[in-house]
Amino acid sequence: MLNASVIISTRNRAHILPRLFDALAGMRLAANTSWELLLIDNGSTDDTAQVVADEAAAGRLPLLMLSEPIPGKSRALNRAMRAARGELLVFTDDDVEPSPAWLQAYIDAAAQHPEFDGFAGKVLPKWLGQIPDWLHTEGPFALPRGITNTRDFGDAQGVLAIDVIPGGVNTALRSGAAARNGWFREDLGPGTTIPFTEDTDYMRRYRAGGGTFWYVPDALLFHCNIPERMTKDYVRHWMHEVARCQILAFGNKPAGKCLAGVPLYLWRQWIARGLCSCLEPRPNQRLQLQMKWRFTAGEIRGYRELQAIGNK
Repeated sequence: MLNASVIISTRNRAHILPRLFDALAGMRLAANTSWELLLIDNGSTDDTAQVVADEAAAGRLPLLMLSEPIPGKSRALNRAMRAARGELLVFTDDDVEPSPAWLQAYIDAAAQHPEFDGFAGKVLPKWLGQIPDWLHTEGPFALPRGITNTRDFGDAQGVLAIDVIPGGVNTALRSGAAARNGWFREDLGPGTTIPFTEDTDYMRRYRAGGGTFWYVPDALLFHCNIPERMTKDYVRHWMHEVARCQILAFGNKPAGKCLAGVPLYLWRQWIARGLCSCLEPRPNQRLQLQMKWRFTAGEIRGYRELQAIGNK
């Protein structure tokens, strides 16, 4: 069995794959480390196949190209998990740049801590454009870390708190634990009508089964933030969609008084937050209120869609 299988789903990202391949080829690995890179083409229509073929021909990486033509990131990940031969399954994305120590840090942590089945690394943002003045990553006006693609629990190794769900951009599970946890839900994730939460759902199930995570800060990678994601429209849309998807993925039938399938308190919250955002003259405070307003709107839409599903 190999030490690790790195699993990445990609779709129409031919232009950024060379950046990923260069970073992976630059990793520092022990002489006895054995690993594979499973890259799943999830129905790309650009030059992805040629870019991957060129990299495979270069022979820098233990690259295995898989195909899952039906759109859906979860479907692609499940395809790769069936083929993986690594003792450790390492999940990440195609728009990242792993640090030189990234993969070896995971392999070493797994060897040093056999009592843990789950491992989570550090994620820092890499900005591929000038950061606008309104975009704050620290302080009272900091954007949620999901928007800035940040996961930083410090520089010391240790057990992650039980309420922390590390997600899937930089997480590893032993293959046995992944087998017990089952498959990714194929109705969630990019390529579906619920384009968020597929990794959160998977790691939540691992947590619910008693799984723990050992934090490995040296397993560091940088998540690329393209200029299109550095706009207020994107931030507001992200808040709406993540709220909608959380309700659809995890929400139960609401208790108490409802209107059109939505708890009354959410309607009141939506009106109050909308008014406050319209009346707030200060730009930073207004954006924060707009984000909260769009989050509530996303929750409302999620409950409305749940009701529509239930009425079918």
